[in-house]
Amino acid sequence: MRLDIACAAEGQAYVAHCAAMLHSLLESNRDHDVHVHFMHGADIGGDVQKALAGMIEREGGTVAFLHIGDDAVAGLPTKDFTRTATWYRIFLPELLADVDRVLYLDADLLVLDSLAPLWSVDLRNRWVGAVTNVLQDEHSHRPASLGLAGPRVYFNAGVLLMNLEEMRRDRCSHAVFEYGVVNADQLEWRDQDALNVVLGSRRVTLHPRWNCMNSFYSFPKTARIVGRLALRQALRHPAIRHFEGPGQNKPWHPDADSAARALYLRHARRTPWPP
Repeated sequence: MRLDIACAAEGQAYVAHCAAMLHSLLESNRDHDVHVHFMHGADIGGDVQKALAGMIEREGGTVAFLHIGDDAVAGLPTKDFTRTATWYRIFLPELLADVDRVLYLDADLLVLDSLAPLWSVDLRNRWVGAVTNVLQDEHSHRPASLGLAGPRVYFNAGVLLMNLEEMRRDRCSHAVFEYGVVNADQLEWRDQDALNVVLGSRRVTLHPRWNCMNSFYSFPKTARIVGRLALRQALRHPAIRHFEGPGQNKPWHPDADSAARALYLRHARRTPWPP
């Protein structure tokens, strides 16, 4: 089975984190033909690309580097915590014109199991597959402020199974870009807000084990929004562990949860940028 995986990074620090994520992916999917589509800006030069490609190929995968110029994101909100690379995923339908579907993965996650069942999810007549986002009380207003029906319809964009064929036909990249530019001052969570507004009506709700977030552990009562049984299953057997959030929520932070940090370091030490 071929798995087309997309990811993005800016700055060498996040290339290193992305490399640890990709190592975990390749280790957990050795039986599959993994092809990585690595999106980057001008700050990721040839030496870095060569080092990353060497690791990916050593672990049995292949990689293509997709350069995205700053002009492509002109007008989109790119300051503060999200910056530029977070928007690159919206261009995947056009960047991968010959690919029908792709799995986009954020840099701050680790893959713990085979992705074959996720890859096989039926996306017929849908644009994306994603896991429902768990919202803290202070953010519970977000879906309504965006004109969405409620918190159950708001998804996390760190793991996105994208139906590129359908998205190309419906010009979804253009729609997300236009929404982001027009509403730049109102997007608290930048591209994730824009993706939810534009694509949310045609989303397949994925089982939470495909994006087992920090919030599942930190806010277990609120996390029941994904379903009590499904939540227990995700916590017991996460397939993708997502370390969303700032600071010490990241597994590379010195004060991160010890188990999460140990898991991250095991993969990071097998990359060209060991801690």
